[in-house]
Amino acid sequence: MWTCKKCGRIFEKTGQPHSCQKIPLQQHFKNKEKAKKIFDYFVEQVNKKVGKCKIISLPCCIHLYGNYDFVAILPKKDGLEIRFAFDKKIKKLRLKQCVLISANFYKICIDVHDQKDINAELMKWLKQSYNLKN
Repeated sequence: MWTCKKCGRIFEKTGQPHSCQKIPLQQHFKNKEKAKKIFDYFVEQVNKKVGKCKIISLPCCIHLYGNYDFVAILPKKDGLEIRFAFDKKIKKLRLKQCVLISANFYKICIDVHDQKDINAELMKWLKQSYNLKN
């Protein structure tokens, strides 16, 4: 693992190309009050049930880091889009997308429109994602 000395982001490969640009977290939630409430609850649940994480706000989205970047969050007007890596295909109606991104990993996308969508099933998946590279 490599940590960029300029921005503090953690990557698998030394010198991995990236942008060090960050933006204030609140900028993602301008006119998205519902998404902010869901986000705060989501982060609280992740810290309690998955593992401690650090929030990094990039221009494209918000990332949660444990020992590595394990969740990307895209705030929407009516909720959040949650993206994470997983080591097997998941077949559930609630998934927006499950795409093979390498020989061993899938990108999982889920829309969260309410706090009740942040349930035990999602926390179980995120805990597995959090531990994939640990």
